Amino acid sequence: MNGIRAAFSRSLSALRAALLAGGLVMLPIGVTIWVLSKLVAFADSTIKLVPAAWQPEALLGVPLPGLGVLMSLIGLSLVGFAMRYYAGQRALRAMEALLHRVPVASSIYQGVKQLLDTVFAQQGKHFSDVVLIEYPRTGVYSVAFVTNRHPFLALPEVGETPLVSVFLPTTPNPTSGFFMVVPETELRRIDMSVEEAFKMVMSAGIVVPSGPARHTWPLRPAPAPADAAPIHDRADDHIDDGSDDRADDRADDRDDEQA
Repeated sequence: MNGIRAAFSRSLSALRAALLAGGLVMLPIGVTIWVLSKLVAFADSTIKLVPAAWQPEALLGVPLPGLGVLMSLIGLSLVGFAMRYYAGQRALRAMEALLHRVPVASSIYQGVKQLLDTVFAQQGKHFSDVVLIEYPRTGVYSVAFVTNRHPFLALPEVGETPLVSVFLPTTPNPTSGFFMVVPETELRRIDMSVEEAFKMVMSAGIVVPSGPARHTWPLRPAPAPADAAPIHDRADDHIDDGSDDRADDRADDRDDEQA
């Protein structure tokens, strides 16, 4: 009887593990298909913006599925081309100014715009390196992104060490964070792409890069102090036991005897 119960318990555990594994595999696929189907259905519904007399069902007698998607793609392309010119940019600024006056719409628009800019445009252009910064206290490190290495600022406290502009994102919304100016020698570069780091930050460390542990190394070696003598010079100074002075004394004695 106990053997039957043990076998039944093992079977339930195996079934539960299989269901969990299947769910982890199919859930992302199902969500992706659901989102894409909603986007396609929304794009295809734009055909309703065309006057009823000009719609394919009225002209041909049958609907044409996918025509709304094609029309949406053409419309997006036209908007993208228009943004290259002054008139399109001016129209966009006017629309943004109008949205800023509407409280709820302004918050939604700004949040979506910042998220899309960060995920699709900004990270590849403005984030050059993924680094570790010792923050918020000694011994604790945070993932940050180098945004600018141009030496626009100088501090006497750090000497000739360049100052680097760094963006420290927050989790799970990487569009907000902290802007810091950090000495270059206090940053450690991570062997990780910007996309991998963004996924890790947005998931609070749940999604990490696969493979072996990533290595870190300094952005640049720490500069030697300006008043530090070379090693061989310091060694010579250390072993100086007065032999040069004794040699000078012997030379003076020889000169006196010859005289």
